[in-house]
Amino acid sequence: MAQKHKRRQRPSDIEPAATRKEEVSHNWEKSDDELELEEALFGVSRSKSKKKKGQDGSTVHVASASGSGSGSEGGGGGLSDVDDDDLFMVDAPLAPQYQLDLDGAPGDDDDEDVSDLDEDESQGESSSSSVSSSDEDDDEEDDDEDALNEFRAISPSLDNVDNLDANDARQEKGKNRPTITLPEDLIDDSLSPRDNKKGKERQAVWHDPADDLVGVDLSENRRLRKLDRGKKRRLEGELVGGKELQERLREQFERLHPPPAWAKERTVFGTPSLSSLLTSTKSFIAPSSSSAVGRSRPPLPQGTIDLQRLRNANQQNPTTGKREAANAGGGVVDFAWHPSERVGVMAVAGGDRRVRFFNIDGHTNPTLMTLHIPSLPISRSTFHPSGSSLLLVGNRPYYYTYDLSSQRCLRSPRNLFGSAETASSPNSLHRHSFSPDGSLLAVAGRRGAISILDWSNGGSGGVVAEFKSGRGGSVDDFLWSHDGKELSVLGGRDSSEVEVWDLGERRISRKWKDDRALGGVIIKGSKDGAYTAIGSTTGIVNLYSTPTLSASSTSTSSSTSGARKMIELSPEPIKSLEQLTMPISTMDFHPSSEVLVTASTGKKDLLKMYHLPSGTAFSNWPTPATPLGRITSTGFSSSGEYLAVGNQRGNVLLWSLRHYAS
Repeated sequence: MAQKHKRRQRPSDIEPAATRKEEVSHNWEKSDDELELEEALFGVSRSKSKKKKGQDGSTVHVASASGSGSGSEGGGGGLSDVDDDDLFMVDAPLAPQYQLDLDGAPGDDDDEDVSDLDEDESQGESSSSSVSSSDEDDDEEDDDEDALNEFRAISPSLDNVDNLDANDARQEKGKNRPTITLPEDLIDDSLSPRDNKKGKERQAVWHDPADDLVGVDLSENRRLRKLDRGKKRRLEGELVGGKELQERLREQFERLHPPPAWAKERTVFGTPSLSSLLTSTKSFIAPSSSSAVGRSRPPLPQGTIDLQRLRNANQQNPTTGKREAANAGGGVVDFAWHPSERVGVMAVAGGDRRVRFFNIDGHTNPTLMTLHIPSLPISRSTFHPSGSSLLLVGNRPYYYTYDLSSQRCLRSPRNLFGSAETASSPNSLHRHSFSPDGSLLAVAGRRGAISILDWSNGGSGGVVAEFKSGRGGSVDDFLWSHDGKELSVLGGRDSSEVEVWDLGERRISRKWKDDRALGGVIIKGSKDGAYTAIGSTTGIVNLYSTPTLSASSTSTSSSTSGARKMIELSPEPIKSLEQLTMPISTMDFHPSSEVLVTASTGKKDLLKMYHLPSGTAFSNWPTPATPLGRITSTGFSSSGEYLAVGNQRGNVLLWSLRHYAS
């Protein structure tokens, strides 16, 4: 360490020698940022340190500062008298998208940039070793030492954003953590009106301080002795305060004048909680033995349909039309009805990465809660067949599940499809479908592959099977059979081939082709298994009878593979629905299997409803004045009473089908 030298006299040095502090010297010069920080914190004006020669020939930087304001008073020597180790500390969390590089270790994202920094550090070390031998390279030495001692926050590149997803624990904290918002007037339907009012009673507008000074001996007055019944006996002469006396008088009045029955059963105004809706029914998760749409009622007539426009399903909490989520569009991207007929709950997913739950009653449609997932651009939402959870997916290789009973939002593991990514691994879970019993989840991958996930434990299982036929092309959509033993996959090079996979034997049992349409994009089946519909890019929807697609139907040819045969079918559609001319984007069957609704996002107001028994479209709805907008999703409620239509404006339009209204 170089010896200390006397410095130039300054005003702060004019003080007794006994009180003068020892001068602290440093072997490096402070940067401009540090000097500005010192001036802002301690009132010391900026000045560069002076370079002096030590006795051993080395360069010594002596910090000099002139006092200003309160910082110069009191005889202190400024910051030059205090070591920087005592002044500057790093004790603040960094943002999750940045990495703190203290030792110059290269990260996973910016290998090239970090290698360049390492080269600069090596040059800095070589230059700093020659400081004592030359004074002409002082400025270069200071710059190199500053580069060695600074903290570098390495920003990730846009090309390697997926590599940051490996930091699971760090990403789920802070702003990326899912949040739940509840309405202020939330009530619990499972509680009595009296219990719901607890904690929400009106507060007194004015309080008389004289009440606190009241003291009454209940034993002195015979009429007041009744207030002491059932209470802990008091000593003779012990007084009762004003607040306690008021409570006892109120209890005595309620005993003498109990509230009437109508007051006990009156309705409490407020929004029912989601948990109370689920627990108020005896067994909403179990399948219903008697269907609401299967009740004795006349068949739906063809030609016209009776609908009534209701208040929008999300009118109390509409979805914004912002395009904040990449590849998720704006407005309403999808919505899902609860599978139970006795629970009128709808989950609306928006492009703002929020899912809003509503209690659809046909009148006010109150908001139940709002779930915000910043790390997932939601593209589709699906209720589990049991109704116990909601699956949320987007253009990410993972998913979120929201458990309705525990009100917890959990994310799937990153290595869901294996520790190493393969050519067929899906990079998005948008195309998925639950088996009828909810034990399996089919996910479309790349290059025509289908991954089957085990969902018996609520989605915690992994991939149990992967199907790939090798026919080429991609998977456009798939459909489970009514018993859950087969999976029909729509795809191929022209998107018109349908392969039926036998999950038990893990082979293709039969194959057929949709010849009348060009490019199938969506395949749906009716609830009773009577109809199968395929929507195409030309707007044509081919309607098939599901029994004609079974193995027992007439086949044109068969190919033998060992002892097993793959049957090739040539089914004919019972009806080709050609009212739309744009690609079909959404399609849904009514629970009664009497109505089919199809829509397209290509243009505004493209929607048609069909009477399935006759294969004809309803002529009275929609009309040219129906404000549908660009439709993103359609769906009937599980009870069959409502039809909902979501659009890019952020609205979920709602109609009541009077024929099925209870």
